[in-house]
This record gives sequence, structure tokens and C-alpha cells, in this order.
Amino acid sequence: MKFKAEIEVSDSATWAELEEAKIKAEWKEVVSTKDRMKMTNLEGKCGSCKYFVYKPIGRLKSYGDCTNGHCGFRQRSTPKCKEYERK
Repeated sequence: MKFKAEIEVSDSATWAELEEAKIKAEWKEVVSTKDRMKMTNLEGKCGSCKYFVYKPIGRLKSYGDCTNGHCGFRQRSTPKCKEYERK
């Protein structure tokens, strides 16, 4: 598991003040892209259509193309179109 927090301290903060800020910080869990994609609800979205084919480009992993030719290149979480058919 990974966690991250943002803290603000002055440039002249002592070590003790820095440690105190870390303790009081609001920590949030970092979710990987792969896990976040699994958790995304694609009900009624392009990503759950039988015509949607993933075509990742570099760091963009959630994009694809419509093989039916209706919508073209777009994100998998885009709302469904008129040609939508569930997988």
C-alpha cells in the first residue's frame, strides 16, 4: 500500500516542527492506475460496448477506438452513443 500527504512548513522549520507536521497531516491512500481502472463503473459507457477496442497511447491507458465507426477515438468512460451494445 502507498500513502501520500501534503504538508506545508516554513523554510526555517526545525526538524521537530517538520515531524509534527507529518504526524498531523491528512494521509490518503494512493491507488495504482491498474486498480483504479478495475474499480471504474463502465455501465452505459463506451468501455463496456462490444465495439470498443483499447488502444493505449504512451501513458494514456484508458483510450480506445470504436470498431463500428460511429464514435471514433475516445476515453472508455465516455457516455454511450446510439450504436451502444453491451459486451
